[in-house]
Amino acid sequence: MRQSDDILVCRVPHRWYSIVKNEYISAGSAATNFWTVKQGEAPDELAGLKPGSLVLNVVDEGDHFYIVGGGYFLNWGELKPVEAWERFGVRNGYSSFDDLKEEIAKQGGNADSTLISTILFGTFIFSRHEVLMVPDEFKDEFSGGKSRFMLSVNEPLGRYLERMLRDRRAGLNSDEYSSDWRGIYYLAAKHVEHSDIDGFYAAVLAAYNFKCAVTGSEVQPLLDVANIQPCYSNTFQSVQNGILMRTDLHRLFSEGYITLRYTQDLSAIEVMVSKTIKTVGGADYLQYDGRRLTLPADKAQWPKREYLEWHQHKCFEHWLHVGGTPA
Repeated sequence: MRQSDDILVCRVPHRWYSIVKNEYISAGSAATNFWTVKQGEAPDELAGLKPGSLVLNVVDEGDHFYIVGGGYFLNWGELKPVEAWERFGVRNGYSSFDDLKEEIAKQGGNADSTLISTILFGTFIFSRHEVLMVPDEFKDEFSGGKSRFMLSVNEPLGRYLERMLRDRRAGLNSDEYSSDWRGIYYLAAKHVEHSDIDGFYAAVLAAYNFKCAVTGSEVQPLLDVANIQPCYSNTFQSVQNGILMRTDLHRLFSEGYITLRYTQDLSAIEVMVSKTIKTVGGADYLQYDGRRLTLPADKAQWPKREYLEWHQHKCFEHWLHVGGTPA
């Protein structure tokens, strides 16, 4: 069911598109921030945009415009640069906080400026051979340095773009071009036999005595087996590559807001919680920072140090660096 008749079209810089595309390929679909430095109030027609409205990202090459991806409007945000970076990282379209500040300065802003953020859910990016060339009417809409404009699906151009986009996405892999897409690491792990996965999960549940390793919770419907490193093959399906967690902590672990590390003397494993969790309303989870896990009685079943280090380097706060990936 269509949530809105409006389409927001955003002209994005090539650099923004390239970085967001790389993040999408490696880490999957996630909330993305298309921003500009606040110069006044948002135009009335944009301020009324409904959540769920289709958003199209467009780049120009020579004399033509191409739809390279998009998403669905979630909300507007007014963020300080450091807030935008902690929450979205490279999904702001820049590979480092210094690069983001440099672009803000080019737009006449500084570290204390307010950014008007267009926040997208269900971001999707088309590969090079799947981009959609659009009519030259776009040229006029982007005159005068405009970066956004609105269309209605009841207008000829809007109707055409919606139909073409639906046709294009309908012929593509549903996982890879939807909010379910979790990146190339997840795709590689999908090929493992489900019967083997079930046996692995059973072994981890038993090893942790059906209790969350972090909280001690015994509410079985709320317990999940968290992979530390994706199971690309059966060799990764050992108890040493799993942790039993409460579902909310598992989700935060998978999304990179928490990770695990051995203590210096290797006698215990403790939780690390990202301070950026406050930007997504998760300040309460900072209570777990430094908490030691309750581990299996058999030390041979403890997580491998190399798996934990992989998670720390590749998954923890992955949005703050290019090439990260959720577990």
